[in-house]
Amino acid sequence: CEPLPSPVPDDAEAARGLLVCNPPYGERIGDERELGPLYEQLGDLLRHRFMGWHAAALVGNPALAKRIGLRPSRRHPLWNGAIECRLLEIPIAREAPKQEEGPRWRVEASKPSPGAEGFSNRVAKNLKHLRKWARREGITCFRVYDADLPEYAVAVDLYEDAAHVQEYEPPKTVDPAKAEVRLRDVRLVLPEVLGVAPEELFLKVRRRQREGAQYEKQAESGALREVREGGHTFLVNLADYVDTGLFLDHRILRAMIGDEARGRRFLNLFCYTATATVYAARGGARETLSIDLSNTYLDWAGRNLDANGVRGPMHRLLRADCLDWLAESARAHRPRFDVILLAPPTFSRSKSMEGTFDVQRDHAALVRQAASLLDDGGVLYFSNFLRRFKLDEELAAELSVEDITARTIPPDFARDKRTHHAFRITRRR
Repeated sequence: CEPLPSPVPDDAEAARGLLVCNPPYGERIGDERELGPLYEQLGDLLRHRFMGWHAAALVGNPALAKRIGLRPSRRHPLWNGAIECRLLEIPIAREAPKQEEGPRWRVEASKPSPGAEGFSNRVAKNLKHLRKWARREGITCFRVYDADLPEYAVAVDLYEDAAHVQEYEPPKTVDPAKAEVRLRDVRLVLPEVLGVAPEELFLKVRRRQREGAQYEKQAESGALREVREGGHTFLVNLADYVDTGLFLDHRILRAMIGDEARGRRFLNLFCYTATATVYAARGGARETLSIDLSNTYLDWAGRNLDANGVRGPMHRLLRADCLDWLAESARAHRPRFDVILLAPPTFSRSKSMEGTFDVQRDHAALVRQAASLLDDGGVLYFSNFLRRFKLDEELAAELSVEDITARTIPPDFARDKRTHHAFRITRRR
């Protein structure tokens, strides 16, 4: 909620009107703890800038509706798809409430809680240590903090002049009010400690995904910004998705692919934004094929390739269901590749797919199909993000499998050895 330039004049009857809003329900965007301050700001904005008006708010969460702090005159039950909502008619007083401190949207709590000092000190300590390493390695985007202190369960990634913060959803045993205070601490402390502008701090909530659930789009800014890694340029979006378009923990794996792809044919399955393809192509790959089902990610991948001067018919992007494409290619024994990256999602379901994909349940068949496309002497890199992942033991009997997870976890992710799993796979002679 942004303040208007000036209050609505008390004597300007013509200026009075109706304000209608449909704030997030906490279903796809945010949750009750994260959205609470937004609803409070909405109530303050109505009280202080729309005196004498009427407001109508379509709300899908009764607890959040109460945070507005204004009594509705009527409540109309409505359905927004499968979500039961209430359309609240809210009359607004002709005079703003008297409070010396001003509305909450104008003056946010200026002081963090006493417990924030420990969080601030830990982030500063980590940053001092990691920044030396990052400068030495030519790295501009890296993880600074990853729930080092249990009470501040956030992951903080620095993307050059901006910070991307992911709050891990706390268990239900944690008092929501305390969690909200800690989240406010994070917002207040990080800009100064990291040296970024407050508006360059992007906060997301990473929930524990129930079976069948997927992360939804968080916003609609469409804003892409350039960052550098390994001498390459990548476009990231810090606002719209839980993930930014650049998996920082795959940095070493991308470099390995770039080294191995020189003069060879590279296949990138579930290519996402094709960052590994950029490494392969600029590393000297004579041919690349990047496949994904999402038009959004393929467009993003194309922009990454263009940003790095990777063009021409030898570097192709293909929209296809990787599961179907792999099965068909394996049956037809075509084509052949020297280096393959297989990095499937943990769980996937889309309008274009029949059924679902679960990496633990389905990975063995997927790895076999991908390995069948390897040319003599070829190598398959298989990686995934399922924390409790276990490789099918039969694969090790059929293929030469090397667990390279420890080698591919970079120093800024050293606290979490299960951030991803990675395997180097070749066919047995």
